[in-house]
Amino acid sequence: MTCYDCAVADQPTPAVAVCVGCGVELCVAHAGVEARYLTRLAVINRVEVVEPPARIVHCAICASAEEAQARPTGRRS
Repeated sequence: MTCYDCAVADQPTPAVAVCVGCGVELCVAHAGVEARYLTRLAVINRVEVVEPPARIVHCAICASAEEAQARPTGRRS
C-alpha cells in the first residue's frame, strides 16, 4: 500500500499506518499519532483513567475535524 496523501501529490511512499477516522493509508510524514486516554468504571461508579494511554493515528483531515468538533461554539439564545 502507498500513502494516500503522497499518491495524490504523485510521490508514492509506502504506508505505515491507517487513519482511525477515514481509513486511508498514511506514511510516517502524514500520520499524526496521539494519545487516547481510556477509562474504566471502578467501585461506587468512580471513573479511573487507565495507564498507559492508547495510541491512535489520524490523517490531517480527520485531526482537523476532531479539533473542530471539540471547540466550543457560540452561545445561542
